Amino acid sequence: MFLFLGEREMDNPMLEEKVLRKVMGNVPFGLVVTREGKNRRIYYMNSMAYRLLGYTREEYMDKIQEGWNTFIDFDLKTIVNENREQMKTGEPIEVLALAQAKNGENRWLLFRIVIRLEDYPVSYVSYIDMTERVHAERRQEREYQYAKDRAMRDSLTRLFNRGTMEELIEAKLADRNCDTQRDFAGEFAYLAFDVDNFKQINDAYGHYVGDRLILLVADMLNEHFKEYDFVGRMGGDEFAVFASEVESREEVKQRAERFLLELHNKKDEMGLEEPPSVSIGIAFGTRYGTTFLQLYNSADEALYRVKKHTKNGVAVFE
Repeated sequence: MFLFLGEREMDNPMLEEKVLRKVMGNVPFGLVVTREGKNRRIYYMNSMAYRLLGYTREEYMDKIQEGWNTFIDFDLKTIVNENREQMKTGEPIEVLALAQAKNGENRWLLFRIVIRLEDYPVSYVSYIDMTERVHAERRQEREYQYAKDRAMRDSLTRLFNRGTMEELIEAKLADRNCDTQRDFAGEFAYLAFDVDNFKQINDAYGHYVGDRLILLVADMLNEHFKEYDFVGRMGGDEFAVFASEVESREEVKQRAERFLLELHNKKDEMGLEEPPSVSIGIAFGTRYGTTFLQLYNSADEALYRVKKHTKNGVAVFE
């Protein structure tokens, strides 16, 4: 059944107010109209305003009288001061804030605030519950970041994979080339690592020991080169480290040699008859490479010289 009101009936102020209160009492959002200042006064409050947070009308009025910031993590006075220009246009100010419900639970509320500045400020505050949506969006963001991280990293060691290393290094080199405001005093360095005799270790001891050795090398690279920009597993028994700026070539070589020495001492820990070792090739830029591919190829050539002659050593591409 529908009730139609004639023009004469709608001209009745009392009827209009009754209809308005009926409508505002059933809208799916909270609405509070207050006079702000030292003597805050509540002009209007619909039932959804306090039901959203589980309060009674009287409890919620007391809360507001104490100040919005006593149970919501924003300060209305600060919002007014920061948005005075927008207030002049009559456009609502939107704020996503945490509010504490009566049961102690935090709820995310989206506030739309209009302030009228006359003899004293009058605030029209409406809000809806965004808790489920905020939580859903944050779950999606975590899932996206997790998927993105998995795509960027090697599944065994959690180091950057080859594709990620190439992208990161290229971006770093591009930033360096474009940064005209900074004087780069040092060179950049690309270090290529290859585990010696890895196939023989796998054949003799099994893939479990082989995987343990890969993880050991990854952990040690993270420890020895943690100040450098990127550490990655390029595939199989190949690893790489990139530093966008190094103080000296000698410091890089010494750090690589210390890595070899410490790895050599892991024989008993790994249960191997021969000490584990890697061969290392180093390419410095800008003379011997200004792109990822140039650096990779230069370091790989130096690495090949070590593998061919001695293994368990360091060579610099010249």
